[in-house]
Amino acid sequence: MSNRKLDVEFTLWLKERQTALLRAARVICFDAQNAEDVLQEALADVYERWNKVKEHENPEAYVMRVMVSKHADMRRKWLRKQQSNETSWELAENIRAISDQSDDVAQRLLVQSALKTLTGIQRAVLVLVYEYGLVLKEIATILELPIGTVASHLARGKAAVAAHLELIPEFERSIRNEISGSKDRPQILFGEVVDE
Repeated sequence: MSNRKLDVEFTLWLKERQTALLRAARVICFDAQNAEDVLQEALADVYERWNKVKEHENPEAYVMRVMVSKHADMRRKWLRKQQSNETSWELAENIRAISDQSDDVAQRLLVQSALKTLTGIQRAVLVLVYEYGLVLKEIATILELPIGTVASHLARGKAAVAAHLELIPEFERSIRNEISGSKDRPQILFGEVVDE
């Protein structure tokens, strides 16, 4: 079948069902803007496969299944973005409360910025270990993860925080030396401090 004939066939099919499909998308997504986006992405996929989809016993049901998948993809992307942006303020507050009262605001901000580099699951594991005193087996049960995965998240989280806390002072010292014009400044190469 020619592309032109497929285009016309798909367009006619869509004109008959567009309102019903948009209504279904709104039910799936719970809001108009996301519904339109999901429907558009689903229709683009269906259009590419129209030769096969038109043979389906219920093309509308197929489109709805594609919309559900597209909506799930959109939610997963949104959740990943939220997890990468979320900050464990509770953990930051607890670390601040435990830290020596002579620590200045810069040190607290440094800890908060270190925590921002962690994934949500790494922060959760660190909170459960350091705030609640749980052991890996208990954390694995709570988070429904294998013990090895919990241990890996703990190790990676601790390493990321430690690396962040160690590197920042070297960068600050380097910047201060740069501003003051000092020749005696360390050079940072591949995460290591090297004296010139």
